Amino acid sequence: MRIALLSNPSSGRGRHSAADEVARRVLREAGHEVLHVRGSSYEQSRHAGKALLEDGSSHGVEALVVVGGDGMVHLGVDIVATTGVPLGIVATGTGNDIARHFDLPSRDAAASAHIINQALSGNGAVIATDAIYASRPDGTLLAPQRRWSLAVVSAGLDAAVNARANTLTWPAREGRYVRAFTAELAALAPYGYRVTTDEGTWEGPALLLAAANTRYIGGGMDLAPHADPTDGLLEVLRLDPVGRPHLVSLFSRLFKGTHLTDSAVHIERSRVVTIEALDERTGRDRGLRPPPHPFADGEPLAELPLRLEAVPDAVRLLLAAQDDLSPRVCP
Repeated sequence: MRIALLSNPSSGRGRHSAADEVARRVLREAGHEVLHVRGSSYEQSRHAGKALLEDGSSHGVEALVVVGGDGMVHLGVDIVATTGVPLGIVATGTGNDIARHFDLPSRDAAASAHIINQALSGNGAVIATDAIYASRPDGTLLAPQRRWSLAVVSAGLDAAVNARANTLTWPAREGRYVRAFTAELAALAPYGYRVTTDEGTWEGPALLLAAANTRYIGGGMDLAPHADPTDGLLEVLRLDPVGRPHLVSLFSRLFKGTHLTDSAVHIERSRVVTIEALDERTGRDRGLRPPPHPFADGEPLAELPLRLEAVPDAVRLLLAAQDDLSPRVCP
């Protein structure tokens, strides 16, 4: 098959720059034609990937493989969503939360490429999954490169931690999220929201607010243990204002997915969720902060307000053979 391999050697500060060459070699040795594209920015990589998919000439590709962290998977989803072109993942990033959800290897380019080859050869699985489509509540479109995501949209403390972790150079890997969380505790205060789901509208204070299509954030925190990216629904999770000791306790439970039993945690399943910030005067009168800039799959999204929708079968993923195949596995 003709495969586009998309990578950004400068992502992750260049720690995994050789992984794309390993993946390319494995796929070529398996008999595939590999068109390797290296982009130096999100926009450049997206443009190059879209051009390959839309090219009706001999360069038209039959699968897209991304090499990098969750940000590169986010980019790949942005390119292939609703096109029918399958997406392969070679996870080499800091968190690799999307790979973790789908039981894919982390930081092992050769093993990842072998799984992709097996899926393309009929010995693995090509599974149709939901993706999150973001727009304005009135239907206005966002910038084309920021409409689709696969894992989690964060709009509270989780987003603030994500933004801070992205600025850190140490510790390595998942430890950055722990360090960022500790720093955010110093400025702890609730945000003001208006949230509309399939069940109705809620308005008030919250510390954390997220819409999850898959389970994990922050390098292994099991935010939404019951999230199913093939059910057409998002897990909308909200955390009431709590004190620092309570929040630290919940944070430690996040890694085990046991936080859902806490009375301050609320979770609701919804096909569509609209997230708005309380207007400045209402929020100020109630002592609430404006919510932080939202993130999707660890990447900055557009500012609030946002309408998020779970779109069924939007992305086809190249995965290892499944013991219990979903009815939405693609031929």
